Amino acid sequence: MYSYQFIISFICAIGFALVFQTPRKPLLISCLNAGIGWVIYKYITNKTGSAYMATFVSAFVIALISEYCAKIFKYPAIIFIVPGVINLCPGEAIFNTMKYFIDNENNMVLLSLFKAMALAGSIAFGILLSTSFSTNIKNFRRRKK
Repeated sequence: MYSYQFIISFICAIGFALVFQTPRKPLLISCLNAGIGWVIYKYITNKTGSAYMATFVSAFVIALISEYCAKIFKYPAIIFIVPGVINLCPGEAIFNTMKYFIDNENNMVLLSLFKAMALAGSIAFGILLSTSFSTNIKNFRRRKK
Protein backbone atom coordinates (compact mmCIF):
# COMPACT_ATOMS: atom_id res chain seq x y z
CA MET A 1 0.00 0.00 0.00
CA TYR A 2 2.73 2.46 0.90
CA SER A 3 4.73 1.62 -2.24
CA TYR A 4 1.79 2.63 -4.45
CA GLN A 5 1.42 5.93 -2.61
CA PHE A 6 5.18 6.49 -2.80
CA ILE A 7 5.08 6.12 -6.58
CA ILE A 8 2.07 8.44 -6.98
CA SER A 9 3.67 11.05 -4.73
CA PHE A 10 6.92 10.76 -6.68
CA ILE A 11 5.11 11.34 -10.00
CA CYS A 12 3.15 14.31 -8.59
CA ALA A 13 6.36 15.85 -7.28
CA ILE A 14 7.97 15.49 -10.73
CA GLY A 15 5.08 17.47 -12.21
CA PHE A 16 5.37 20.26 -9.66
CA ALA A 17 9.16 20.32 -9.92
CA LEU A 18 8.93 20.78 -13.66
CA VAL A 19 6.39 23.59 -13.24
CA PHE A 20 8.74 25.33 -10.77
CA GLN A 21 11.69 24.77 -13.17
CA THR A 22 13.81 22.68 -10.83
CA PRO A 23 17.25 21.93 -12.32
CA ARG A 24 17.50 18.47 -13.88
CA LYS A 25 20.35 17.14 -11.73
CA PRO A 26 18.56 17.27 -8.33
CA LEU A 27 15.11 16.52 -9.81
CA LEU A 28 14.97 12.82 -8.93
CA ILE A 29 16.41 13.35 -5.44
CA SER A 30 13.84 16.04 -4.64
CA CYS A 31 11.03 13.80 -5.89
CA LEU A 32 12.33 10.88 -3.82
CA ASN A 33 12.19 13.27 -0.89
CA ALA A 34 8.51 13.89 -1.70
CA GLY A 35 7.77 10.18 -1.77
CA ILE A 36 9.52 9.59 1.55
CA GLY A 37 7.68 12.53 3.11
CA TRP A 38 4.31 11.26 1.91
CA VAL A 39 4.91 7.75 3.22
CA ILE A 40 5.87 9.22 6.61
CA TYR A 41 2.71 11.35 6.54
CA LYS A 42 0.45 8.39 5.78
CA TYR A 43 2.14 6.15 8.34
CA ILE A 44 1.80 8.69 11.16
CA THR A 45 -1.77 9.50 10.14
CA ASN A 46 -2.67 5.81 10.28
CA LYS A 47 -0.98 5.33 13.67
CA THR A 48 -2.10 8.49 15.47
CA GLY A 49 -5.09 9.74 13.50
CA SER A 50 -3.74 13.29 13.65
CA ALA A 51 -3.19 15.03 10.34
CA TYR A 52 -1.55 17.95 12.14
CA MET A 53 1.15 15.85 13.80
CA ALA A 54 1.71 13.86 10.62
CA THR A 55 2.10 17.03 8.57
CA PHE A 56 4.54 18.53 11.05
CA VAL A 57 6.73 15.42 11.30
CA SER A 58 6.68 14.85 7.56
CA ALA A 59 7.62 18.47 6.80
CA PHE A 60 10.38 18.27 9.42
CA VAL A 61 11.85 15.12 7.85
CA ILE A 62 11.53 16.53 4.33
CA ALA A 63 13.38 19.68 5.37
CA LEU A 64 16.10 17.66 7.15
CA ILE A 65 16.67 15.54 4.05
CA SER A 66 16.63 18.69 1.93
CA GLU A 67 19.29 20.37 4.06
CA TYR A 68 21.47 17.29 3.80
CA CYS A 69 20.97 17.01 0.03
CA ALA A 70 21.65 20.72 -0.42
CA LYS A 71 25.02 20.24 1.21
CA ILE A 72 25.86 17.20 -0.93
CA PHE A 73 24.63 18.45 -4.31
CA LYS A 74 25.60 22.13 -3.80
CA TYR A 75 22.11 23.48 -4.50
CA PRO A 76 19.86 25.61 -2.30
CA ALA A 77 17.70 23.58 0.06
CA ILE A 78 14.52 25.15 -1.36
CA ILE A 79 15.02 23.13 -4.55
CA PHE A 80 14.54 19.98 -2.50
CA ILE A 81 11.93 21.35 -0.08
CA VAL A 82 9.29 22.64 -2.52
CA PRO A 83 8.68 19.40 -4.46
CA GLY A 84 8.80 17.50 -1.18
CA VAL A 85 6.27 19.62 0.65
CA ILE A 86 3.85 20.27 -2.20
CA ASN A 87 2.00 17.01 -1.54
CA LEU A 88 1.34 18.05 2.05
CA CYS A 89 -0.45 21.30 1.16
CA PRO A 90 -4.00 21.43 2.56
CA GLY A 91 -5.87 21.56 -0.75
CA GLU A 92 -8.95 19.74 0.53
CA ALA A 93 -9.36 22.08 3.50
CA ILE A 94 -9.00 25.16 1.29
CA PHE A 95 -11.49 23.75 -1.23
CA ASN A 96 -14.00 23.00 1.54
CA THR A 97 -13.54 26.49 2.96
CA MET A 98 -14.45 28.04 -0.37
CA LYS A 99 -17.35 25.63 -0.87
CA TYR A 100 -18.80 26.43 2.56
CA PHE A 101 -18.27 30.13 1.94
CA ILE A 102 -20.24 29.96 -1.32
CA ASP A 103 -22.98 27.92 0.37
CA ASN A 104 -23.13 30.55 3.17
CA GLU A 105 -22.40 28.06 5.95
CA ASN A 106 -20.50 30.38 8.28
CA ASN A 107 -19.72 27.89 11.06
CA MET A 108 -18.28 25.35 8.65
CA VAL A 109 -16.24 28.07 6.94
CA LEU A 110 -14.48 28.86 10.19
CA LEU A 111 -13.83 25.21 11.02
CA SER A 112 -12.45 24.44 7.58
CA LEU A 113 -10.39 27.63 7.52
CA PHE A 114 -8.89 26.74 10.89
CA LYS A 115 -7.95 23.30 9.59
CA ALA A 116 -6.29 24.76 6.48
CA MET A 117 -4.38 27.35 8.51
CA ALA A 118 -3.29 24.77 11.09
CA LEU A 119 -2.02 22.38 8.41
CA ALA A 120 -0.16 25.18 6.64
CA GLY A 121 1.29 26.24 10.00
CA SER A 122 2.41 22.67 10.66
CA ILE A 123 4.28 22.65 7.37
CA ALA A 124 5.89 26.01 8.06
CA PHE A 125 6.85 25.09 11.62
CA GLY A 126 8.34 21.77 10.53
CA ILE A 127 10.51 23.47 7.91
CA LEU A 128 11.49 26.27 10.31
CA LEU A 129 12.45 23.88 13.08
CA SER A 130 14.47 21.67 10.76
CA THR A 131 16.33 24.59 9.21
CA SER A 132 17.20 26.09 12.57
CA PHE A 133 18.21 22.65 13.84
CA SER A 134 20.66 22.12 10.96
CA THR A 135 22.03 25.66 11.36
CA ASN A 136 22.66 25.09 15.05
CA ILE A 137 24.49 21.85 14.32
CA LYS A 138 26.72 23.67 11.81
CA ASN A 139 27.52 26.36 14.37
CA PHE A 140 28.17 23.75 17.06
CA ARG A 141 30.66 21.93 14.83
CA ARG A 142 32.49 25.18 14.08
CA ARG A 143 32.65 26.04 17.78
CA LYS A 144 33.92 22.61 18.67
CA LYS A 145 36.99 22.98 16.42
